[in-house]
Amino acid sequence: MSTNVTAPTAAHTEAVTADDEHGPLVRSLSATLPGALGSVIATVVVLATIVFGIWSLIATWSGNPGAGLPLFQVFVAGTVVAINAIAARKTFSYVITLIGAVLWLWVSVTPFEPFWQTVLQAVTFTIMAAGVVFSTAAVALSKKPRF
Repeated sequence: MSTNVTAPTAAHTEAVTADDEHGPLVRSLSATLPGALGSVIATVVVLATIVFGIWSLIATWSGNPGAGLPLFQVFVAGTVVAINAIAARKTFSYVITLIGAVLWLWVSVTPFEPFWQTVLQAVTFTIMAAGVVFSTAAVALSKKPRF
């Protein structure tokens, strides 16, 4: 009695490696949104960042910066989120970037001790930057054919 064992082919090995390359978070974020829903959500996100930017700019120029959000943080977070939303409009993978940006703005306006302010801003900015990386990987994964 003999047993036939065949080694996995190169194509099979590459497919398994490609699947293992992305974690479950990236795979779950790579799901495409139906129809024009992704473009509509991305448009709403971009318009909201523009509104917050204008509101913050008017509050800063009027001499009452406490009435709005910090202009620098709004500009940076809004730019990162808007560009990421436009690039990933077919998926909702920029949700982590959006959450990181909101947390960064919240930490920026909340009075903490200087040490904790710096630590929390670094952590929330890192979350926002990691969201960009996850979103980029999810968009690349969503463009690959799934068999």
